Amino acid sequence: MKRIIPKILDGAMGTELAKRDVDIPLPLWSADANVTHPNIVKDIHIDYIKAGADIITTNTFRTTSYSYQKAGYSPQRARERAHDSLRSAVEMAQIAAGDSTQIVGSITSIDDCYSPELFPGKGAAQDTYGEVIEWFNNSGINHLIFETMGHLEEIQIALEMSQNAQMNLWVSLILKNGNQIRNGESIEETVNLIKKYSVSCLLINCNRVETIHKGIDNFLTFWRNDWGVYPNLGKTDFDNDYFELINSDNFREAMLSYLDLSPSVIGACCGSTPEHIHLLKKLLTNKDKNEIKNQTI
Repeated sequence: MKRIIPKILDGAMGTELAKRDVDIPLPLWSADANVTHPNIVKDIHIDYIKAGADIITTNTFRTTSYSYQKAGYSPQRARERAHDSLRSAVEMAQIAAGDSTQIVGSITSIDDCYSPELFPGKGAAQDTYGEVIEWFNNSGINHLIFETMGHLEEIQIALEMSQNAQMNLWVSLILKNGNQIRNGESIEETVNLIKKYSVSCLLINCNRVETIHKGIDNFLTFWRNDWGVYPNLGKTDFDNDYFELINSDNFREAMLSYLDLSPSVIGACCGSTPEHIHLLKKLLTNKDKNEIKNQTI
């Protein structure tokens, strides 16, 4: 059987914006950069593509009316600003990608993805996901990923609201430990729920590499379809400021261990740079060369 060569996902946007002197305060994080610094967003996409990314995600992690209202905007102005941000993010991604790079629309949990206990409830989730999915449906984006999802009810609502979406759906989980997602529900229960919906790829993201190592075998026991992984590069989970990162040797070791499991998609999350994606591209290329060299007839 021919081995599937994984697609390389781009790296971090928020921490890369910060390195380029763009202000990214919470709760909006990187969202407003689409309005205030769109060309820098575009340049970051281009840098990741040049480094070897096959897939880029739109800078829409927090482009929701909910986030803008939390930042102090009135409901009407929040919706307008969120919509403007999302449209600009899609445009910058499309300009950067051209015809050769896949684009995946990104959205995360309604509130803080590290704090699923802040989940605001079914009504807010339905309103928020319904609105964003409608915007993406009208944007020309063909793939949508719900990223860093750690609350079972919220995952279910997001997928229910997506059933009429004209997009391929991906979900990426954030883990609490080797057996549970962030809110404490089991990986088994979470994966079994996701199987009920039309999800074409299931991933893990934004955990440190050690946490993913503890959970990945459990994850793959229950999910047998296309999957992916993109860890953050911090030394701790959930509270890292991404100034203290794992070194390149640890990154290389983690990526090689994931590649041995044959993911469909592989990349890196917070703290990563185009240089990390370039290293990943070299690792993947060299691995393919070595496997071809070692094949016997």
